[in-house]
Amino acid sequence: MSVILPQRVVPFYGDDINAVQQVDGAIYVLFARLCENLGVARNMQVRRMQTHDVLREGLVAITVQTEGGPQDAQCLRLDLLPLWLTSIQAGRVKPEVREKLLRYQREAAAVLWQAFKPQILVMDAGDELAPSTDAELVQLQQIVDMGRAITQMAQEQIEQRRRMDSAARLVRGLQTDVVDIQVRLGVLEDKVNPATYITDVQAAEVSGKVKALAEWLTKRDPSKNHYQGIYTELYRRFNVSGYKFLRHEQYEDVVTFLDAWRAAGESGA
Repeated sequence: MSVILPQRVVPFYGDDINAVQQVDGAIYVLFARLCENLGVARNMQVRRMQTHDVLREGLVAITVQTEGGPQDAQCLRLDLLPLWLTSIQAGRVKPEVREKLLRYQREAAAVLWQAFKPQILVMDAGDELAPSTDAELVQLQQIVDMGRAITQMAQEQIEQRRRMDSAARLVRGLQTDVVDIQVRLGVLEDKVNPATYITDVQAAEVSGKVKALAEWLTKRDPSKNHYQGIYTELYRRFNVSGYKFLRHEQYEDVVTFLDAWRAAGESGA
């Protein structure tokens, strides 16, 4: 007859992490609650772990006491918790739980260890401290090593994000410079041959259509700079360096081109 283990609820930044301790001192975390807290699909994570030579050894079924009575639950051994957490990429979870995932990666194993530490150190009978076994020392060292690895990975992610933010600011600055140059060239060409190009009213209408099209495309796919894409295609198609340099005879074709782009997108939506 299997031993029915009582659950222990450990608070963690507003979440509850359920864990149990077996009679040999090993600590296991209820896997379903972990997946629920992090918003990841349990079945998919179980399939991934079953293909991992190390993780599958620590994912076991344990009979635990619940409000509805004894039930078998999938549990992950505590020393393998950091290894599983680091296998989840922050970029593949929902944006609202990314910071939570990083907190779990940094601190969850240590918090659970501290919660069960008194039960591990104190013997069931008497007040003497139980001598540490080789297995316990190895388990503690694994937790320490995993904690260091998680900290290093988090620091690398922070540094990578800083570099990406810096690069994004540089690109935005270059785009601003390009637009400024195009405006200056437009003013110069307009002075040289003012009658050749579309009027300010027509230029404003072209700009408005580009803006409306870009906003509509952004709602469908916010990952791209649609303003730049539309202008790039417009300039390539009509062989100009700026929309204010469009010639009078090109104006109707430009308006038709932008309207057709929007219509094609709506029909394919």
